[in-house]
Amino acid sequence: TEVIGLEVWYGCVRQFGLEVFGTDVLDMLITHHTVIISKTMPGLSSGTIIAAVPLCYVIICPISAWMLDRWSTKNILLASTGFVSAVTFSFALADRIKNNLLYVIVTTIMRLLQGICGGIIDVVVFSMTAKMFPQNLALTTAIVESSLNTALATAPFVGAVLYEGTSFAMAFVAPAATIFLVFVSAIFGAAKINCKRDSRGSTSRSMITVLTDPLIVFPAWHCGFSNLLANYFIPILAVYTDTQFGKGAVFAGTLLLINSVGVILISPILGYLMDKFNPYIFFLISAVTFPITYFFLGPAPFLQGWVPPSVTQLTVALGICGIDLPLACYPSLIIMLDIYKERYGRIPQSVQNFITSLYVAAFPFGACIGVFLSGAVAEHLSFAQSTGVMAIIAVVESVFLFMYCLAVLRLKAENASDRENMERLNLIHSNTYKSPNSICLPS
Repeated sequence: TEVIGLEVWYGCVRQFGLEVFGTDVLDMLITHHTVIISKTMPGLSSGTIIAAVPLCYVIICPISAWMLDRWSTKNILLASTGFVSAVTFSFALADRIKNNLLYVIVTTIMRLLQGICGGIIDVVVFSMTAKMFPQNLALTTAIVESSLNTALATAPFVGAVLYEGTSFAMAFVAPAATIFLVFVSAIFGAAKINCKRDSRGSTSRSMITVLTDPLIVFPAWHCGFSNLLANYFIPILAVYTDTQFGKGAVFAGTLLLINSVGVILISPILGYLMDKFNPYIFFLISAVTFPITYFFLGPAPFLQGWVPPSVTQLTVALGICGIDLPLACYPSLIIMLDIYKERYGRIPQSVQNFITSLYVAAFPFGACIGVFLSGAVAEHLSFAQSTGVMAIIAVVESVFLFMYCLAVLRLKAENASDRENMERLNLIHSNTYKSPNSICLPS
């Protein structure tokens, strides 16, 4: 069983990492190619096409949980993977569309389809790992996320090499072929895991219970807010490094790579520690470190007399941001499941699937808002000022996080007291009503 579990697990890692690798290559290529063929609205065109994917992720994740409740996990995984491969291959033919409006419409539709399938794959993979490794959920989540960040870090470079070294078409055929190999491996790797709902409880009632319980939903919010912070500086970093240090997009890309490497290297270590120790501790640590890191990212104007802007200062701050993100996000799924069990007892599979979908949706939701805010705020504030404002907002959010942890502590204390009282009553009941056979009669 352990061998089968490991095979399925590594199949999930390959599935998730390579699928994201295949689709993430598209973002950079589509942006560049759209600018080439578009003469009237290049920014709007590429932005519309790329933004379609995270938007679909947010919408499709809860629907994916509904699908997992009813259909075969393996069939869902195979169908979504095969469809992603076919759509990615179709992008190779988009080069033949010369009309700008038609190009934008077709490629946006294909990206929407990719986003739908990508969201389904994410929910399936995390639901499978949550069911397979409930005692090592943080570690397995960290490994899956590391595969994602490895893909995000390497895909733009590989995509550029394929695009410039071969052709537009080959840059999509190669990822499509890679995803097809993952599709073949998933045929043999995902056969033993089924995340269908069990007989306990109503799915719709369970979803309402989860969504209306702030103690369950707040960790997903914190995960989304942390992703907002992690993505906020990405659109404005290249402009800032160019104006502040005279270093352009290549240098900014290197800094983002350092940020991603920080996430990749630290994630498995943090995941292991979260499984061994109280995950709420890491939640609280992120509430302190993320705002501090953001204050030094600019740095904030009131800190510049002490810490002047420099390449070293910016590099270190971005590297620490890469550590702050897993600190904030990876405990979230564990805590959401823990709170449900603390509130309502044993967790049905349908509820676990739905909670997992909320966790997965928090990542693109936060990223979308972060990128949008970045562009809106950057028009009025400098890099140092805008990151300082976000740091202040992060402090406010951290106050709510501390209040949340106090509420959880109170809940656990009340439940422990109730269990202790129940055990005491059961003991009194058993001593009062002994079996007649245990009574000693005089001889």
